[in-house]
Amino acid sequence: MVRKLKAKKRTLLVDGDIVCYRIATAIEEATEWQDDMWTLHADAKMGKEILDNALNKYLKELNCNNIVIALSDKTNFRKKLFPEYKSHRKKVRKPIIVKPLKEYIYKKYPTYRLPDLEGDDTLGILATSKYKDNCIILSSDKDMRTIPCFHHFIHDNQTELVDEKTADYYFMFQTLTGDTSDGYSGIKGCGAVKAERVLYNSEKNLPSMWKAVVEEYKRNNLTEKDALLQARMARILRAQDYNFKTKKPILWRL
Repeated sequence: MVRKLKAKKRTLLVDGDIVCYRIATAIEEATEWQDDMWTLHADAKMGKEILDNALNKYLKELNCNNIVIALSDKTNFRKKLFPEYKSHRKKVRKPIIVKPLKEYIYKKYPTYRLPDLEGDDTLGILATSKYKDNCIILSSDKDMRTIPCFHHFIHDNQTELVDEKTADYYFMFQTLTGDTSDGYSGIKGCGAVKAERVLYNSEKNLPSMWKAVVEEYKRNNLTEKDALLQARMARILRAQDYNFKTKKPILWRL
């Protein structure tokens, strides 16, 4: 359900990649012609209307008076650190009107696309700098819980506030479990139950949780260097992880 937020007006920070992908997928249709000929088609005009209506709906429901959309850059700094990152997605066909929808967003809405960053990173940076304490992120990516702010998740229509302590917990949790959809493994065989157990006895602050994570990596015949690489895959950037002058990420290190 949509959480009733206080009267304070906020900026809606939108995960443009996910919104475009969901809409483009939903309206794509297959058509059968003669002689076993099939084609795919999608009505871009319809997609743009659905996009506008959806954004207006969320602006109203979430009591926001401003909107900013984040999109991913063509390059990604994580792939330079770990070439396997999201490498399996190269084989997955994107819906045919994803690109036209993103071009439409660029023309109509305030949009950020930062060099070498994913849209998630851009959202994280904006939510912890320019729009800190005055925004809500619209996404369906569970990894966004590593960013401290209000969130509204499209897939289950839930709104929640993630504080910094909770965001750090999810960050360390992801470092342990990895994310197969993003192509990094964490500690192989470490699922949610095991990760919760590892972090349970820590003091729940970032230094103590990181110490517990490193110890668990070592128990699995891995190194602190291995843990650090996985943490950098899991870390959605915040303001302190970005150099605004050089426009380059600052690799996470405690």
